[in-house]
Amino acid sequence: MLRSCWIALLLSLLPVQGEAAALIEMRIHGTPVRLVADRAGDRALLSAGDMRALFDLPGGSVYVSSGGTPRRVHARFRPGYADTPYRVELFGAGPVLAGFVTRYHVLFVGEQICAELMAASWMTPFVDPAIRALGILEALQPPPADPCASVPLTTYAAVGWPLIAGKIDHPTLETLQIGFDYQPRDDELALPAAFEEGDLRQLRELAKAAGL
Repeated sequence: MLRSCWIALLLSLLPVQGEAAALIEMRIHGTPVRLVADRAGDRALLSAGDMRALFDLPGGSVYVSSGGTPRRVHARFRPGYADTPYRVELFGAGPVLAGFVTRYHVLFVGEQICAELMAASWMTPFVDPAIRALGILEALQPPPADPCASVPLTTYAAVGWPLIAGKIDHPTLETLQIGFDYQPRDDELALPAAFEEGDLRQLRELAKAAGL
C-alpha cells in the first residue's frame, strides 16, 4: 500500500501529458546518444554524432538527416519481431542511479546468466516512444547466434527503463541523465516541410551511429 502511494505521488509530480517531454542522455556500447520522447505526440527524436532522426511512430516514418535534406524512411515498430529466449528475474532493490531508485534484475537464457539490469518500471509510459524508436533500429539486425551476445534494449525495457544494463563493470547501456520536464522547441519535434524519400540504408547508418 505504501509503495502504491509513493508511486502515485511521483506520478503526480511529473508534468501532465502534452506539457513536456522526456529527455534522455545515455551511452549505447559507449556511444553517446540523446533521445527526446514525446508521449503526447507519440514521437521520438534521436541524435547520435552528426546524425539526427525524428520518429513519427503513428505515421510509420523516420526522418533521417546529417546536415542536409532529411530522408524519409518507412518503418514501424513490430512487437514480437523476433523470438525472445530471455527470462528476467527480479532480485531486489538496486542503487540510486542518475538520481532515481532502481530495482536489480538478472537476465537469463535458460540457466545461463546473460546480463544484469538496474531499471525503474514507473518510467516506462513516459519513455515508451524512445523504446519503440530504438526497437525499430534493433530490428534491422538478424538475431545473433548467441542471444547473450547482443540483448535488445526492448528486452531490458520489458521491466522498466534501464539505467544500467549489461555487465555491471562494463555496461552496454548506461543512462547518464533523464528528465521528465523537457520543453522542446516549437520546431524540434515538427515533421520536416521538405524531405526526400530514403530507404533502409539510412536507418542502418543511424543504427551504427547510435552504437546499435
